[in-house]
Amino acid sequence: MTTYSNILLPVDGSENSKQAMHNALGIVNAMKSKVVLLYVTGVIPGFITGQPKQEAVQSQMEEADQILIPYREFLKEHKVDFNEVIMPGFNAGEKICVVAREQECDLIVMGSRGLGDWAGMMLGSVTHRVLSHCDIPVLVTR
Repeated sequence: MTTYSNILLPVDGSENSKQAMHNALGIVNAMKSKVVLLYVTGVIPGFITGQPKQEAVQSQMEEADQILIPYREFLKEHKVDFNEVIMPGFNAGEKICVVAREQECDLIVMGSRGLGDWAGMMLGSVTHRVLSHCDIPVLVTR
């Protein structure tokens, strides 16, 4: 039987990512896994510098903190061993794959926006990007 010891849970505050968290809990409990909670912020353009850049970074961190609150509370309430990563990125799908490698994750559990195959490929959805670029198993939930 395959076991998963380190699960990446990328979140965005959507209902689908909250559902992914609930689904991940079953795996975590069954396999005594750890969780890496990931939130990808936007990228601040390079032409923004100095105080405006510092303010933009601070704003992004505040937004990330607010989005992560319910996930942190849920994981703590269920006594899940987790750490979190907040990372800027232009392409969230690529950043998810990078973090999965860096954190030595062996499973990604993530929500789907519910787009069909064609719409997802044409829009370049995060889920499609992860499925096509990561080399570890991905559980997509709805």
